[in-house]
Amino acid sequence: MDSGPTVLVCGDNEADVAETVAALERLGDGFELLSAIGETAAESVGAVDCIVCDSFDVPPLVEEIRAGGADPPVVAFERGDSAAVEQALSDGVTDVVRPGTDEQYVVLAHRIEQAVEARQMADADGFDRHREVTEALDDGLYALDDEGHFVFVNDAMAELTGYDVDELLGEHTSIIKDRPTVDLAEAKLRTLLSDDDPNDVGTTFELELRRASGETVHCEDHMTVLYGPDGCFRGTAGVIRDITERKRREELLSALQETSRALMQAPSRQEVASIVAGAAEKVLGLNHTVVRLYDASEQVLRPTAVTDAVVEEFGERPVCGLDEGQSGVVFASGESATYGSEHELDETGTTVQSGLYFPIGVHGTLSVVSTEPDAFDDIDRQVVALLATNAAAACNRAKREQEVRETRERITTILERINGLIQNTIEMLVEATTREAVETGVCDQLVATDPYTFAWVGRPDVRGDRIEPSEWAGDAEISMTDLAIPTDGDGPGARALADYTTEIVDDIDTLDGEWAERARAAGLRSMMAIPLSYTDTTYGVLYVCADERDAFDEREQIVLEALGRAVANAINAIESGKILSADKVVELEFTVDDRDLLVSRLSASTGARVTSEGAVTQDDGSLRLYLTSEGADSDEVLAELETDDAVIEGTRVAEHEGSALFDITLGESLLGTLVDHGVVPKAITGENGVARYSIELPYETEAREVFSLVEDNYAGTDLVGYHEHERPVQTQQEFRAALSERFTDRQETALRTAFLGGFFEWPREVDGDELATAMDISRPTYHQHLRAAQQKVFEELFT
Repeated sequence: MDSGPTVLVCGDNEADVAETVAALERLGDGFELLSAIGETAAESVGAVDCIVCDSFDVPPLVEEIRAGGADPPVVAFERGDSAAVEQALSDGVTDVVRPGTDEQYVVLAHRIEQAVEARQMADADGFDRHREVTEALDDGLYALDDEGHFVFVNDAMAELTGYDVDELLGEHTSIIKDRPTVDLAEAKLRTLLSDDDPNDVGTTFELELRRASGETVHCEDHMTVLYGPDGCFRGTAGVIRDITERKRREELLSALQETSRALMQAPSRQEVASIVAGAAEKVLGLNHTVVRLYDASEQVLRPTAVTDAVVEEFGERPVCGLDEGQSGVVFASGESATYGSEHELDETGTTVQSGLYFPIGVHGTLSVVSTEPDAFDDIDRQVVALLATNAAAACNRAKREQEVRETRERITTILERINGLIQNTIEMLVEATTREAVETGVCDQLVATDPYTFAWVGRPDVRGDRIEPSEWAGDAEISMTDLAIPTDGDGPGARALADYTTEIVDDIDTLDGEWAERARAAGLRSMMAIPLSYTDTTYGVLYVCADERDAFDEREQIVLEALGRAVANAINAIESGKILSADKVVELEFTVDDRDLLVSRLSASTGARVTSEGAVTQDDGSLRLYLTSEGADSDEVLAELETDDAVIEGTRVAEHEGSALFDITLGESLLGTLVDHGVVPKAITGENGVARYSIELPYETEAREVFSLVEDNYAGTDLVGYHEHERPVQTQQEFRAALSERFTDRQETALRTAFLGGFFEWPREVDGDELATAMDISRPTYHQHLRAAQQKVFEELFT
C-alpha cells in the first residue's frame, strides 16, 4: 500500500499537540505523523505534505519551510468566529477545523486529505487513498462538491442510506429521501447551519433520514463547510451517526413521565397496579404484563392487574407464595431477574421464552414476558426497571394517604358525637401543623367556653420525673413559670399520666402542692386532669380548670375525654411526621455467616453456642452486651473475648452446669447500627460460625432497607423469615426502657448480673461476693446498688 501524506502537527502546547497526533494515529495508518513544539527549525523537520497548527497565526516554521521552496497546505485546528476564520484564510491558512469533539478529529483527517489532494490537483477519486481509515468507522462519512453531489462516501454511509457506494457517488443529495433538495453550493448550507453566516465552519443537527427501502432512521449530522486555498466555497463534508436507539430511549422516557404523573395521583395500590399494566402495554408496547401486590395478612402475591394478552395466552394467573414462581423469588430476594430463553413462569408449569421480573419495593412485583426468545433489549430492561421504581414510590404514597384517610375518618367519627366545644376544636386540629399549635389551640378553645377559665398542657420531661407546662391560656392570673409536678407523687396529674385515667378534682382546696397553691391564689376552684394518650403512648396531661366547685359532671367528663383522645391523635400524627397505624410491627429473621461479627467469630473459634441476653447503649456510645455460652469451656471463651479486637472489656459474671454468663463492652457493632436505625432486637445467637438475628421494626419502617444494610456489609447474609404481627399494648423493650431511665448505670448492672447469674435462684448459683468482684466493688456497695434497683422495679410494678 502506498505511503500516506506526511503531516506535521505543531503548536506551543505540548499536551495539545500530543493529543492531536494520538487522535490521528487512532484513525488508521494513512498518515506519516511528525510533531514540533514551539520554535522548531525547518531543517529538523524535513519534507512534509501538510501542516496542522493550533493557531490562526501562521507559525514562523511555516514561513521557513515556504522560504525553502515548499508550500504545504496549512490547516488551523482552532476555534474562532467568522471574522477570525476569514482573516486566517487571507493570511495563508488553507483550511480551518474547530476542535471540541471526537468527530472533529475525523473531520480534521478528511480536511488534511482534501488539502493535500487539492494541492496535488487531485480529483474526487483521491478519497480512495485513505479508504481503509474511513471504512474502519461505524459512522457514515460523506463529502459533497460545491453543487451538492457526492464525491465520497464510506461503506457505513451507504449502509445507513440503503444504497450502494456506486449508487451514491456523483449523485445529488436529493437522491436521499427527506434530505433538503436545495442547491447546496448556491445556498452554502443556509438551510442547515444554525445562523445565516455562509462562512460558519460547521454545525450539528438532527434529521430523519429515509433509507432506499423507505424505512426512517433518526440521525445526527455534523456538517462542515469546505473552503479551498483561495478562500472559495468548495463543498461540504459530514459525519452521520444513527441515533435511532437514543431517540427511542428519549421517547420512552418522555412517555414514562406522563405515566409517573398518573401514578403519583393514584389513590390506592390497586389503581397503581392498573396504571402500570396499562402503561406497559399501551406506552411501551409490552403486551404480556402482570402486576402482583403483596397481601401481608396471608403473605402471598396476588395478581392485581393483568393484560388481556396474558389471559388469552396463558389463562388466569395464580396467587404466588414468597417461594413460588419468578414473582415470589424476586419479591423475597428484592433482586430483579432477566431471562432470554425458555423458563417456567410459575407453579402452574407455564413456560415463556423471555421474561423481565422486578420487585415493586415491598408492595409486589412487575412481570413482563414474551413468547419469543431474546425479546427484550437493554432499553426495555431499563424502562421496565424505571416503571417498577416509580410504581414502588406511588404505592408508598398511596398507602400513606390511605392510612391518613382512615385515621382522619376515625377522628371525624369521634368528634361527630360531640358538639359545642369539640365542633370548634376539630377545625383547629385539622389545620394545625405543629404540636405547639395543637396544644395552644385546644387551650384557647377551652377557655372560650363556659365554665372553663384556665387550661394548660403539661408534658413529662425527658426522664419522666416531672410534668412541666408547655402551653396555657385563660384569664386567671396564675404564674406557670418554673412549675414542675413530680410524676411519682399522688396528685391528679401524676395519676392521669401513670394510669391513663381522667382525674376530677371537685374542690382544689383539698389538694396539696405548689400547683394547687398557685391555682387557689388565682381563684380556681375545680379541675380535670385528662391524659393525652394515643395507643401505648402518652404525650402529657391536659388540665382544664373552672372558677367554681363541682364544675365537671358526667357530661363534661365524656366530652373532655373525647377531646383528649382527639388531641393525642393529632399530636401523634404531627410527631411521627405522618398519620400511620401504630399497632403492627414487621419481624425479620436473618442469618449471617461472616467472621466480622463477634457471635459468629466466637462460636466458630470455640464451638460454643453463644446467645445475647440483652444489651445497653452506654453514655459514651459503646454497647454493653451480656452473652451466655453453652457447650464450650468458659475459660476458652473468656480468652477469646479478652483477645478479640472488637471487645473493649470483658468479664465472666457467672458459670453454672456448662453455661457461662459474660459481661462485655463493644465499640462499633452490627447490633448498635441496627438499634440506631430503629430496630428492636428480639434474639441473637451464634452457632457453628453462623449468627442468627431476629429483629422487630415499626410497621412504617422500610424493612428491606434494613436488611439491605446488613447484606451490603456482611457476606453470607440470608433472609430466613419475614412477617407482620400485632404489636402488644406495651412491649418488653418499652417496659425495660421505662425502668432503665430510673436506674443508675451501677444499679442496672447489679440487677442484671444478679438475675442472669442465678443470684435469685434457690439454691443460689452465685453469691454476692462473686458478683461484687465481677463489678470490682465491695460486697456492701454491691448490695446497696442491688437493693436500690429492686426498689425501683417494685415501684414501677405496684405504684
